[in-house]
Order: sequence, then C-alpha cells, then structure tokens
Amino acid sequence: MLKMINRFNPVFENLKEDVMGFLNEVQLQYPEALSLASGRPNQKFFDFSDVTSYIDRYIKYVSDYKVFGDINDLGQYNKAKGIINDLVSKYLEEEYEIKADPDNILINVGTQESLLIAVMTLCDKDKDIIIVEDPAYVGITHYALLAGYKLEPVAVKIDGLCLESLKQKIEVQNSIGKKVKIVYVTPDFQNPTGVSMSIEKRLKLLKMADEYDFYIVEDNAYGDFVIEGIKYPTLKSLDEKKRVIYLHSLSKIIYPALRIGIMVADQMIDNLSLSNLMAKIKGYTSVNTPSITQAVFAGILIENNFKLQNFNQEKLKDLALRREYLLKALDKYFIANNKPWSKTISWNVPNGGFFLTLKLPIPILKEDVIECAERFNVICTPMSFFYLNGGGENEIRLAFSYVDINDLDQAISNLSKYLEYKIKI
Repeated sequence: MLKMINRFNPVFENLKEDVMGFLNEVQLQYPEALSLASGRPNQKFFDFSDVTSYIDRYIKYVSDYKVFGDINDLGQYNKAKGIINDLVSKYLEEEYEIKADPDNILINVGTQESLLIAVMTLCDKDKDIIIVEDPAYVGITHYALLAGYKLEPVAVKIDGLCLESLKQKIEVQNSIGKKVKIVYVTPDFQNPTGVSMSIEKRLKLLKMADEYDFYIVEDNAYGDFVIEGIKYPTLKSLDEKKRVIYLHSLSKIIYPALRIGIMVADQMIDNLSLSNLMAKIKGYTSVNTPSITQAVFAGILIENNFKLQNFNQEKLKDLALRREYLLKALDKYFIANNKPWSKTISWNVPNGGFFLTLKLPIPILKEDVIECAERFNVICTPMSFFYLNGGGENEIRLAFSYVDINDLDQAISNLSKYLEYKIKI
C-alpha cells in the first residue's frame, strides 16, 4: 500500500482557528450584519488627495539635502533598512522620547513583518521559548505556530501581563533546559482586551528582562489613542539596558494600506548589530519596503514637524465619541433594563484604543457567531479565538473603531436580544 504523501506543510495542523479568515468570511456572508468584530480604523479619515503633495514634499527634502544622487532612485530597489530612517528617528524622539540611531531602525512592511523578523532573527526553534500575552494578538501566535516556534502563554490582568506568572514560566523553562528569548507585549490598550500595563509593571518588566536575559518585543499599535487619562511612556523610552525591541504601527494612525511598520533594534549580540542581522533576514522576506510609501510617510512627517498629534486629533475625537456611544448603549440594554438575564453581564472601560471585553454567563463559540449574524444581524468576536490553550469562552471582544457611529446603538440592541435568547434557552 502506498504511503500517503502530505500535499501541504504539516505545520498547518498546529494552527487552530483561522480568526482573521473566519471573521472576514462571516462579514462577507452576512453583509447586512453590523460588525463589532473589526478592529479597523475609521476610513472616513483616509485622505488620498494629499498623497502626491506628500511625495512632492519628500522629493523637495531629498533635493535640498541631496539624499539621493538621482531622484529616480525612488523607483528602484532600495536599502533593506529603509530610506527615511533619519526622519523616523526625529519622529520617535519628538513624539515618544525614543532616542534611536537611524541605522538601528528598520522600515518594514507593517508590524506583521517586524514580528516575523524579530522571531526569525532571535529564536532557535529547538531551544528558545516565546512568551505571549494570553489572550494575544493572533498575528504573532499563529505565525509562530505555523513556523514551528514554541510558545508559552502568560495571563493578562487588569493592569497588564501577570509578572508573577511570567517569572514562574521562565524558571520552569530554565529548569528543563529551555530559554525564554522573547516576551511579546502590547502595553497600551492591548488587543484583544483593551487593558493597559501600569507604569509600575513596565518598570518591573524591564528589570526582569535584564535579570533573566530576555528581550521584550513591544508592539505599540494603539498607544496614540488615549481617550482619557495620561499617555504612558513606552517601554522603549524607559529602556536603559537595551532590552526592548520596539514595533510601531502606522496602520491605525495613517491607514493600513500604507503598509509601513517601524522597528527599533539597537542591541548588540556577540559584537554583532541586531539591526544588521535583521536587515539580512528582511532581504529574504520583503527585500525592501516600497520607497513610494516611505516617501508618503516622510512627507507627512515633514509637513507636521515630526509630530502627528494634530494630524490625528479628529480621529481621536471620533474614537472617543464612538466609545461614549458604545458605553451608553451597553448601559441602556444591559443595566437600565434591570432584567435578571443581564445582571451577570459586565465589561471593562478602556481609557483608549479600539476594544473592550464583555464578560458573559454563557460561552460564545464560532457557531454562535454565525447564528448571531444570521438571525440577529450583528457580528462579535469570541475571546476564545485569542487564547493559546483554552480560555475566554465566556467573553467576547467588541470593537468600536469601525462600525458607523449611528449604528452602535442598533448593534448593541441586536447583541442584547441575541444574548437574552441564548441565556434563556
């Protein structure tokens, strides 16, 4: 009898739920359903009328400072690390108090490529462990599973990663001859929970990184969207021992189609520059990030004096209003009705970001998402999709960044009817 031959890479068996694919399919299958699942930015702020002027602004800069010998170099293959690193260095210092040498910055094709490069450069599949938040952004967990890297989850508490559990995980791995090499965190308005890491925990995590010799991969996708309270300093701005590899997304503050992610890697490993090693890896992932999109971003930076707070002011006001509408609707349909079925439903109130978490007395699974979309015209995301080894079955993530603000009340009304139906059966 002939032995069955695998027609695809067997690591696909490691992958659990295809979260992104499933939610996209549900949205396409039920286009009339209101989606509280999508963490997309509000596209009404996508202004393409100024794109060419931003490119022109950068070309003038190139000409004034003689950055290129020939302006047509913009259309050519270019440096793996990027061509606007000097401008990005100014932006990071002005906006986030991160001091980064331009040569230690990589301009990547989104944060997703930055994650891939960080893992591939630093981690040995046989010896090293990647610690992830639990629940966590699936972009890192699913990539690591597909690529065969070993993951260990650590719970996220109301003030961020549980450092006691992290310490235990590290010591257990050390005892069996494994090495925790990377700890991945989203300190500000974490996806999917919406919680932020306290200042105290940020400082303790940095101290632990030095004590246990691991690198923190800091994903700053939502830190610009502070609705109330203070803006916390990034881990990288607090990093005195060069333990943090900093990732910065432009998908939310400009738009996803720009496909630019900033990466700061200023470490030396065995007398070798980490950023240089990462540039070699990047040469075999995307070769280089398109110069045209870099030119657009550079023009935006120059136009705004390397600070984007004013550039994003209207977006932040819109996001704050959306959160207000969502919280009012939750109060209206789950508290004000004073019905027994809704008394055990609760939620967190994040100070910013795109998400909050609803805690329920019943589990919500993949099949429930389909039923909710089909019969009640609203889509949500089960938190169980984001946990590595089970958990979150009685929680759902609600995204308030994308659904039309005038539809938020109706979306929560529909969701409340579905949950009442589910709890009562």
